[in-house]
Amino acid sequence: MFYKFPKKIFLQISVLLMIFFLFSSIKISIAKISDKHAVKTFWSEMPIMPGAAKYFIRTEKIEKKTKTLNNHPIKISETILRRMFKQLSYKYDRDEREIPVFSNKELLLLAKWVPKALMSAKPNEDVTFVIKGPHSSARWSFREERLTAGRIFVANNQLNLIIGSLQLGLQPTLDERYQGNVWETAKVIYDTGRRNKAAKFDGMIIDYKNQKGIFRKSNERKDWLVFTNTAYKAAKEDINTKQMSKDQYKTLQQQIDALQKQVKQPTTPSSPPQRQIQQREKKPVISKKQTNNKVDPHVIEQRLKTIENLYKKGMLSEKEYQKKRNEILKGI
Repeated sequence: MFYKFPKKIFLQISVLLMIFFLFSSIKISIAKISDKHAVKTFWSEMPIMPGAAKYFIRTEKIEKKTKTLNNHPIKISETILRRMFKQLSYKYDRDEREIPVFSNKELLLLAKWVPKALMSAKPNEDVTFVIKGPHSSARWSFREERLTAGRIFVANNQLNLIIGSLQLGLQPTLDERYQGNVWETAKVIYDTGRRNKAAKFDGMIIDYKNQKGIFRKSNERKDWLVFTNTAYKAAKEDINTKQMSKDQYKTLQQQIDALQKQVKQPTTPSSPPQRQIQQREKKPVISKKQTNNKVDPHVIEQRLKTIENLYKKGMLSEKEYQKKRNEILKGI
């Protein structure tokens, strides 16, 4: 005698089996990005379709095996951060010219949210990101969006950037196009980078303008870049110069040129013509020694004001300022 299943149970089992076979026949590659260590998200963009990449800038806890903690929270200017990252370029092939690592769209996004994240991060937290932006290259026919991911942190008073994924293609495969996906592929595999494991990608990240102070962590870690204080100061000085108007820069450059001439010349320049005439009226006979030794106080005052202005604008260090000030005062 056979046992009879109730009709209701039989229908439920049939539906479950149909759903199982339906989804098992569709191959969807879920992006391998875990939210397990995520702390706070500052910017995010939902996946364009199920299984596609998710984009974000957030803080998350660092790996447990890390010996050195970060100098977080820390303040970095948006403009300086953007300037430092702008120096990086990607040479994917020896015979091809280098291209920027980050597009302008990506630089603006990082410059806006990463400083906020660094101010919020704790010593045991990194800033991770997954972003995309338009890139042009000889590798593909048109300008297209590419995915880049990594982590940013400040340790030993140096800005660190670890690239986990570099300019990955987001174009759908032919199979996906036949299935109706014309937006982004669901098969992209990306990572935000790790301290204990080097990311693998073709080519090399290089310094776009040979900016001093940017170097790789080691020969084995081409994915890990360190920005020293030299790179930070160079970016800061470059920004301060660019913020000045052309007239201001021209005037400042004239002051620098004049100051350099004054420093090179051991003797002080002669007084203006009008003052020489007045002196001749008062003292018609002046010996050569008296003329060489006498210095116009107005000239000294003007020189002191010039180097003081240069010092305040950051064009002279404190050591250079004191040296040039002493040199001018010696002429009295």
